Amino acid sequence: MLLLAASCEIPFQLEQDGEPKIYMQAIVKRGHVHIVPMVANPVTGAPVADAPMDIQVELNGEPLQVHAQDSISYSASHRLLEEGDEVKVTVRSGSLAPVSGTTTFPPVLAVEDVSWERVQVDTIDAIQVHIKLDHEPGEQEYYGVRIHCWDLMIRPDNTETHYESYLTPGYILTVSDIGRLDLADFVQVNYNDYFLGGREYQPLTLVTNKQFDGDTYSFYLNSFDASILNRIRDGMPGGNTGVAGGGIVSGEIKPSQGGAAQGGSEVAPIAHRSIYHISLSRLSPEFYFFARAMYQSNFDFLANMGLIPANFTWSNVDGGMGFVGAISTYSLDPIDIRKDFRK
Repeated sequence: MLLLAASCEIPFQLEQDGEPKIYMQAIVKRGHVHIVPMVANPVTGAPVADAPMDIQVELNGEPLQVHAQDSISYSASHRLLEEGDEVKVTVRSGSLAPVSGTTTFPPVLAVEDVSWERVQVDTIDAIQVHIKLDHEPGEQEYYGVRIHCWDLMIRPDNTETHYESYLTPGYILTVSDIGRLDLADFVQVNYNDYFLGGREYQPLTLVTNKQFDGDTYSFYLNSFDASILNRIRDGMPGGNTGVAGGGIVSGEIKPSQGGAAQGGSEVAPIAHRSIYHISLSRLSPEFYFFARAMYQSNFDFLANMGLIPANFTWSNVDGGMGFVGAISTYSLDPIDIRKDFRK
């Protein structure tokens, strides 16, 4: 009630009038740049007529050849980037003001060691993963982790049913650790390798030096905090409300459980196989801050209810909206876990 009363005294206005602008996302990877430009129209007023997009990409001041990837995106290939390479992206379209943004490629990840172990406490049967870098990350270093899992149920006739899902890294294992649960550890945004904030649940969890122990980043698969987040998710309100705090998905946006059944047998499985594909990425500051701002605005439930002013996005694009950022990804060898149910 106090929050409701206080919120009524916060004056702010949304400026609905304005000129159409170009919005773009340009993600620089080690081997290519992927650009998704579009026109953003104000809430009121006639939308601007469609016009061709003119994309220019420069690597350290030298122009790169740009070609259309599909109907909405463009790409530019280049040599393998190294730390400090600067990429500038400029977009023009019709009479709209041109937009441009610049990013610097982060250091390529140097992973010295990767290990994992099975950990069982009470009813929790988890996998703990350790990723050791060649140095201890500093405060201005930003990372992202993504976990893609294939679950296969194997039946007596050797038919298989598989399920594809994305997981959030866990940090606590038992009920006794519940006091250490911090939703700030689960800041994430959907990322499908070329666009941030898509509707399909493919979470990239943001990681800073806070989650490292010296030079090592450790996390659990199938840990206790995963079950807590699932219960919170189940209690979220319906409707397309986006991504909530702590990487919790609410409403109609849920982790993908789409699978392809082979044979369709209802016979109980004799074995279960889980294959985890894990990647750790070094993010440029532009990538990190844009992703974090998107996380904050995607599901700010107090703002959605009108209780506080909305969070506004972050941008490093001049003349328009969006961002130009870089990501350098290291893919771990798959972790293959098998369980045999036969006695």
